[in-house]
Amino acid sequence: MQEMRMIDVKDKYSGEVIGRVPSLPVERVPDIVRKAFDAFGNYLKKIPLYKRAEILAETSSLIKKRQDDFAKLITREGGKPLKYSRKEAKRASLTMQFSSEEAKRLHGETIPFDAEPRGEDRTGYWYRVPAGLVAAITPFNDPLNLVAHKLGPAIAAGNTVILKPASLTPLSAIKLVETLQEAGLPGDFIHVVTGEGETLGPAIVSNPHVRVVTFTGGVEAGEKVVKAAGLKKIAMELGSNCPVIVMDDAPLDFTATCILDAGYNCQGQNCLHAQRVLIHESLYEELVGRLVQDTGKLKVGNPLDEGTDVGPMIAESEAIRVERWVNDAVQKGARLLIGGQRKKNIYMPTILAGVPGNAAIATEEVFGPVMIVSKFQKLADAIQESNSTNYGLHAGIFTKSIDNAQKAISDLNFGSVLINDTSDFRVDFMPFGGMKASGLGREGIRFAIEETMTEIKTVIFRKGI
Repeated sequence: MQEMRMIDVKDKYSGEVIGRVPSLPVERVPDIVRKAFDAFGNYLKKIPLYKRAEILAETSSLIKKRQDDFAKLITREGGKPLKYSRKEAKRASLTMQFSSEEAKRLHGETIPFDAEPRGEDRTGYWYRVPAGLVAAITPFNDPLNLVAHKLGPAIAAGNTVILKPASLTPLSAIKLVETLQEAGLPGDFIHVVTGEGETLGPAIVSNPHVRVVTFTGGVEAGEKVVKAAGLKKIAMELGSNCPVIVMDDAPLDFTATCILDAGYNCQGQNCLHAQRVLIHESLYEELVGRLVQDTGKLKVGNPLDEGTDVGPMIAESEAIRVERWVNDAVQKGARLLIGGQRKKNIYMPTILAGVPGNAAIATEEVFGPVMIVSKFQKLADAIQESNSTNYGLHAGIFTKSIDNAQKAISDLNFGSVLINDTSDFRVDFMPFGGMKASGLGREGIRFAIEETMTEIKTVIFRKGI
């Protein structure tokens, strides 16, 4: 048998090889899918609901105990500053805890069949059953918690999983699966597949034994996954170009602090990244001045250093793309207020003003440490500008006015509208997802279980026989 090619996983700051994973040949996919499919039938009866809840609770406890180890691994393979990696590890522990709790809430309802004459002699109920084999494809930017968001609900519901983590950050995912197995999950319940996503992804999701596809990534890749998957239950968490509206009554210091964090944490490689900041003309000069000043104070460098605010991007190619987009905007008339420099895969925190609508960075997801600032006179204009892209994940507004807040809630076409906050907030049990090109369905443990990870089975008894 030919020796399998290996992929080096590198520290995104130092370039040091920190692990190696197999690059699975696409020819091996049918065999792995078959094993995972067979495991669904074999293990479902062996792992009753209470046992699944116990496994998830123990996994949560183990992650919590090893939070620093998980955080350092996230930082090394993904480049995320350590202070943010610690938050991700803590969230992953909570995601597993919430999954354990939701496992105990799987339920159904009785059906009043005699509500119509034809059902007078019938009684019955509906309940939830596992959907089957789940294909989970996860991105690089939250390599632990976004994997937990796929595995936790799938296990709680009683499914088996084929997990395809991002090739640049597979180690956190593998460590999480090993932790689940240590907590008592049988080995065949989850199969981790590493290698080339462009070939492995379609081969996995198109297999007829796969019943559910859950994907987090870019719009273009998501469209390819949907086309390859065919008639399956599908959940898509895709990109965004999130706006934050700042009204004339917004508290300056509080607002500036929130926007700064939302613009640059995790190098802006975050679908909730505050990319567009729309500021009322009365506050524009003062707030922009404050943002530029505070951006210049951020510490950029080694993400393992406790004080680092912005680390390296996931790859030099991504930093080059961001550099190209910024330069394109400047060439088309945008003003560079701060930043705009690149050194290998580090791109300096950047603020642009006066970005024209025909610049890619105005309408697409930059997925990098760049914010666009603009001014408006009327809230209706800011809302119209916010809605102008093909994305609709999160939007934020800062205001003391309940009328402004209510108008934003009503008129912003986004999956979540945040009042007195930026776009960059979620808790892991809320319904999370977007409108338009930002996705299909909702994550958040309960919502993932109900929308994609389970099927409804109805039972009808006929009386008098």
